[in-house]
Order: sequence, then C-alpha cells, then structure tokens
Amino acid sequence: MSKELRFKDIVNLAAPHTWTGSVTPAVIGLAIAYHQTGHLDPLMVFCLFVIVILMQSAVNAFDDYADFVKGTDTLDNSPDAYDAVIVYGMKPKTARNLGFLFLLLALIPAVYVVYTCGLVPLYIGLIGAVVLFCYAFGRMPISYLPLGELLCGFVMGGLIPLAAYYMQVRELNWFVLVEALPPMIGMSINMFSNNGCDIERDIPAGRKTLACIIGRRKTDRLYRILLIIWVLSPVIVLGAQMRWGSVLIYALTSLAFLHLINRQYTIQLGAEAREKVMTGATTLVSLVGLSYALAMVIF
Repeated sequence: MSKELRFKDIVNLAAPHTWTGSVTPAVIGLAIAYHQTGHLDPLMVFCLFVIVILMQSAVNAFDDYADFVKGTDTLDNSPDAYDAVIVYGMKPKTARNLGFLFLLLALIPAVYVVYTCGLVPLYIGLIGAVVLFCYAFGRMPISYLPLGELLCGFVMGGLIPLAAYYMQVRELNWFVLVEALPPMIGMSINMFSNNGCDIERDIPAGRKTLACIIGRRKTDRLYRILLIIWVLSPVIVLGAQMRWGSVLIYALTSLAFLHLINRQYTIQLGAEAREKVMTGATTLVSLVGLSYALAMVIF
C-alpha cells in the first residue's frame, strides 16, 4: 500500500480545502483589531496566517493518522478523497511525522511573534496545541467525545481571533471572545456537520460524538436550529453593540448567499450526502465569517 512520498501527498495530508476554518477566524480577529485601531501590522498579519494554516495542517495530519491507526477509517469506508494515509498510500508514521513537522514550521513565525509581542500569544497557542493533541491522541480522544464540537469552536473560532487581536493591539481583551461568537458557533457546526454525516460509521468504531449520542433524528433537528442561530449570530452581536450600520452591511451581503444557507438547511445529513454537506458547511464558514468581518470593518 505504501509508496514513495510525493509533494502531492503532503498537500493532500495538509488538506488546503480545510484551511478556511482557521483563516476565517483569523480575519475576524483582524477585523476587530482594525475597527478599534484603524491600522494593521502587515508582517504580523503574514505571521498569523502562516501559523494558523500550519497548525490546521497539523490537525488534519494527526486526525488522519489517528483515525487510520484506530481502524475508524479504512480504504473501504473512507469518505475523504484527500486522505493521504488511506487513499494515496502514505505510511501512517509518515503522516504523523509530517504533522509534527507542520507544528515545528509554525514555530518559526511564532518565535518572531513572541519576541515582538511577548508571551501572551504563546500561552494562547499552547492551549490550542494541547487541545490539538488531545483531539487526536489518547485512549479516548476528544474527537471521540461529545465535547469535540464545543472545544473545536472555542479553540478555532475563539482563540484564533483572540490571538489575532492581541498580535495587532498588544492588549488582551476578553470581549473579543464575545465578538468571536459567530466563528465559534460556525466552527462547532462545521464539526457537527462532519459527525452528523458519520453516525452510522462512528458508532461501530466506538465513537461517542454528540451526533452518535442523540441519534439521527435529533441530530438533523438540532443541526437546523444551530444553523439558524449561527447565521443570525452576527446580527445579535452587532445589534447588542448598537452598531446598526454593521448589521445592515451583514444583512445585505448575506442576501448574496441566502440560497446556500437554504440549501444547507434543507439537505439531509448522512454518508451519501457527506461531500455536499461538508462543502456547503465549509463554504458558509467563509461567507458568513467574511461578511461579518466586512461589516465590522466598514462601520
């Protein structure tokens, strides 16, 4: 099954189609900082994007490795055409080692960030790294538990904007986590989309995700409720701050992808529709997030 490692295999392992899940929260954190200061440090913006992309790539590598080793994903049941361990025959240990390499590469810009901004970004990054490790490894990884959606939302949707804001303003403002509620909900839903499609595959593998616990019918119902809350969350956050101009901008831009929201709302979760569900969820993470960021920057 294993063969010579190619650059294409490394790219498949890093899974660039998932990078929007970390880049979009970073953009939102930058938008919050720009709204307050009126300027951004370009070098810090570059470092931020390099770090979050490499850490996302590490998450993907470790997740593929762990699922393959535990037998959750096999050549027969793997739904991911980008799975470099299974589909393209990469050795599991190679995938694991590449995950560590992605983390080490992320340390290069991180050293400059810590040198320039102090230790706070390091602390935020360490929390994310610990969750990353616990997500994929251990006797009972977080990805196997109903906590996965919440922790994924908090780390990617909350800590990334918090770090992005600090790198620009040099101030730890906990209210950023309130303004980061939309990406936190969005990233939680993105993971819930994945788990909701994999119920029938995850239960025999011993996973106890939220979707596995509550079952197919309640998962579909909860998914639609959360989707509505997510799309409306920028209106709630901005409206609570009396930023009606921003609410108007978000509402107008949202009309452009209202059909995608409706399609995601009506689609049935399941293995057969997994590709459509995940493509739609990933696309909406970007569109909702960027619309929210634009609304914060303009007003």
